[in-house]
Amino acid sequence: MIVALICVAKALTLENFERSPVWAGYSIVVMVFIFGRFVLAWCYRPRLPPDSETFLPTVAIVVPAYNEEGAISATLEACLGINYPADKFQVVVVDDCSTDATLARIRETQRRFPELLVVPGRVNRGKRHVMAEGMKYVPDADILVFIDSDSLVRNDAIRKIVRYFADPAVGAVCGHTDVLNADKSLLARMQALQYFIAFNVHKSAEALFGSVTCCSGCFSAYRQAALSPIVEKWVNQQFFGQPSTYGDDRSLTNFLLRDWRVLYAPDAKALTAVPEKLPQFLRQQLRWKKSWLRETMRASRVMWRKPPIMAFFYYLSVALPFFAPQVVFHALVISPYFLWTPPVWYLGGIAAIALFYGLYYRMKTRDPAWYRGIFFSIFYTVLLVWQLPYAIFTIRDSKWGTR
Repeated sequence: MIVALICVAKALTLENFERSPVWAGYSIVVMVFIFGRFVLAWCYRPRLPPDSETFLPTVAIVVPAYNEEGAISATLEACLGINYPADKFQVVVVDDCSTDATLARIRETQRRFPELLVVPGRVNRGKRHVMAEGMKYVPDADILVFIDSDSLVRNDAIRKIVRYFADPAVGAVCGHTDVLNADKSLLARMQALQYFIAFNVHKSAEALFGSVTCCSGCFSAYRQAALSPIVEKWVNQQFFGQPSTYGDDRSLTNFLLRDWRVLYAPDAKALTAVPEKLPQFLRQQLRWKKSWLRETMRASRVMWRKPPIMAFFYYLSVALPFFAPQVVFHALVISPYFLWTPPVWYLGGIAAIALFYGLYYRMKTRDPAWYRGIFFSIFYTVLLVWQLPYAIFTIRDSKWGTR
C-alpha cells in the first residue's frame, strides 16, 4: 500500500503536471501498465476441461544441445525421470555438433538410459534446425515438449502441462521456469526476481486471454498438429534478407497465436541456469531485444484481433520501451543539468516499483534473499534501457551472440 501511494503521489502531484505535463502523463501510463498487469494476472485461474486429469496423450521431449557439457547430463536425467507412462513417452536429444564434450556426456547418459534417443549432428545448423530435426524422430507424438539443455524439469511437470491440451483449441502451453543458480552471484539473484515476475505476472496476464506472446524455450509444450503446418516456415524464417537465428521461442509462438490458444501453466515447473557474469548477460539481453523487435512487428498484425484489454496492454508494451531511453535521458541528464531540477520524483518512482516487485516476490516465494533482486529495476534504468537503440541499429546482425 505504501509503495502504491508513493507512485500515485509521484504521478498526481500538481506541480509535476504544471511543470512537465508530458512526463507526468507518461508516469500515469506506466503505472496503469504495471499495476494493470498485476490485476490481470491475479484474475488468471487455469480452467481445465473435466477430463484433463485422465488425459494422457503421447509425449516427446526434444532437447536441443550445443556446448553444454556441464549441464546436459543433469538435464537429460531430469527428463528421463519424468512421471509419465513409459509407452507414451520419449526423450530425444539432438547435438548440434558441439565443440566440447557435450556429445560424450550424452552418450554416457544413454548407456545408463538406453531408452534415450540420441541424434548427433553432422554440421552445426543452429537451434531451430536442431529442434525441427528432433521432431522428425517422433512423428507420432501428440505433444512435443522443448526443454533447453541447461534446464531441469520437475518429474510431475509433463503430467501437469499436458492437461491443458485436453482443450482442443490449445496449441501451446508455457511452463513456469525459475532460476537454478540464483545463489551464484548478485546478477543471477536479480534475474531470479525478473524471471518470476515475467512468468507469474506477465504470462498469467496474457494467458487470461489465451494469448501468451512467448512460450519460453526453457520449458514449453506444443501440439504436434499445430506445429506441423508451420515448422518449415519457422525454420527458414528471414528478416531483412538474413536468417532468423535467434528468438526461436518467441517466433514459434507467433506462428500459433493467430489460430490457437496459447496458455501458461503455473503448476508445471522447471529450473534453468542464467548468466552469472555481466558480459554473457548483456549479450543474451541484446539477442533477446533483437528478437523482441523482430517478432513484435509480426505479432502486431495479429494482436488487434484479440480481446480489447489484451490488445491495449500488448500495444502499450510495444510502445513504452521505445519511450524509455528518452525518459531516462530527460530525467537523469536534461532535468538536473539544464533545467536545474533534481530527478527526485523519477528516482523515487523507480525505487518504489523495485520495492513493489521485491515485496511481491518475497510474498510469493518466501525467498529470504528477495531484497537483492530489487536492484534489477535500477540496473535496467542505468544500463539495459540503452540496449534497445543499439539493437535497432544492429538488428540485421544475425550472430547468435553467446556462442
